[in-house]
Amino acid sequence: MKYLAFQQIIDTMKNSGYDYQAQCEEMLSQAKKRKEGETFPIQKHIRALIYAQLSNQRPWKQIVKNSNNIDAIFHNYDLEYLKQTDPDIFTSKLKQIKCGNRQIQKQMLSLKENISTLEKIEAKYGSIDNYYNSQDTSLLVIELSSGRYKMKQMGRPLISEYLKTMGIDIIKPDVHVCRILGRLGYTDHSPAQINEAFEVCNEIAQEYNICNIEVDSILWQYCANGYFEQCIDKPNCSNCFVENCINK
Repeated sequence: MKYLAFQQIIDTMKNSGYDYQAQCEEMLSQAKKRKEGETFPIQKHIRALIYAQLSNQRPWKQIVKNSNNIDAIFHNYDLEYLKQTDPDIFTSKLKQIKCGNRQIQKQMLSLKENISTLEKIEAKYGSIDNYYNSQDTSLLVIELSSGRYKMKQMGRPLISEYLKTMGIDIIKPDVHVCRILGRLGYTDHSPAQINEAFEVCNEIAQEYNICNIEVDSILWQYCANGYFEQCIDKPNCSNCFVENCINK
């Protein structure tokens, strides 16, 4: 197997009794619904977009813990409320529950414009998902991160997180995934570059006959604070079953 280390990552988590599958069930469910032809209202897209922004350069556990509070802050993504409310109110309330990040003010200032962009897509194509489903995934990421439907305050990693939450089969090439791919020697650069991460994870998905979403979840959980926390900034190599990591 070309990507044997991926199985060894799974084995390490299983040996510790860690249920890695439970963490990706919701996104896999979304992917199944999308594959079966379901389309999603704009409110769900706005929620996914905001959560993707909130994931920027911060631990995810606090966001999950406060999901009900976050949904309440945004009035369950009521369009008129979101458009009429001062963005500073969102910023202040998110900081109060410790769910902000370094870009939170800019992110909240961008909300109305991002909603407007989603509404334009919906008006032109009948639904946001009609457009997304008609596009090659890699091109869609470019369109939403730097093209004609650019979402403000969202580069390729955050756009990928948003799309993944909406059931599109893609990874988020964040610091954890890019770092572990480089440490495994799977890429020419360490940490992996974004394009390398997309390519290698897709190859892993094909080799193991699973989707990109699951590959992403397994690699991310192996590294992320509050989850398995194995291949962190200073990795705990003594308990890792991976044999050919360049860190060892």
